Amino acid sequence: MSLDLLESLNGSQRGAFHQFLSTRDRPPRISWYPSAGEDFRDILYLSSAYAASTDSPVPAPDIYLHSDYFPWTGSRFLDRLSMHDDGRTAIDVSVIEELPRLDLPLDERIVDFPKGSIATGRVIYLELRVRSTELGKYPARCLYVFAENEAFCGKMILPNKGMLSHVIHVRYGGGAGGGGKASGIWLKNVLGRLGCEFFLTDDHAQLQSGDAAALEIYPALCPHGPEPSLTPIRVTPSDSWSRHGDVTWYAVGPKSAVS
Repeated sequence: MSLDLLESLNGSQRGAFHQFLSTRDRPPRISWYPSAGEDFRDILYLSSAYAASTDSPVPAPDIYLHSDYFPWTGSRFLDRLSMHDDGRTAIDVSVIEELPRLDLPLDERIVDFPKGSIATGRVIYLELRVRSTELGKYPARCLYVFAENEAFCGKMILPNKGMLSHVIHVRYGGGAGGGGKASGIWLKNVLGRLGCEFFLTDDHAQLQSGDAAALEIYPALCPHGPEPSLTPIRVTPSDSWSRHGDVTWYAVGPKSAVS
């Protein structure tokens, strides 16, 4: 279940992430943001503070899982304890722990920069402090896996029976400056097997060459039976998230019949 995936990423370490896992009395709720880059808006929009302020029906996850193979060499991401500060919202790192490396394939049919960067292959656990003029102060936990999303899902998440309460598909790359040839359209194929309850998407998902390659390389990403139903429950305007289209929040329901 979810704990199997997280324990696999932790390995034999006995640091802060292990302490978080060992004190759980139930499997943690995990949200997954593939191609997250340096974006941490999910930690705001999926928080309990945001749900309370907007009467949102979406409960917060216990930990935010980000993935991105991160090919950029000029970024100072994670080189400082202040992750973000725009005068209204600040996100600071209170604990940072490097976990065992996860060296997954980078396929040139999927990504534009198959050599990756110094970050690629690293796994970082973060405990964060959020301060917002609108949402107040609250802690958050984030696990950042610097890996190709398709390989991470096909070789780690699904084999470890990872259960993800939320999946976020926002500015997935595939020509949007993220260094990839895929749109992430395959994510809908795995929502049911991931036990996903909420799917957030900017709806930029047309089959691209990288998606086709991913389905060939990782058959587990292909459709398996009927797809779950998606019921829209709210919309975040484009300007409030990625400026790449409105983000629709869907409740993921029982599998629909194949027509």
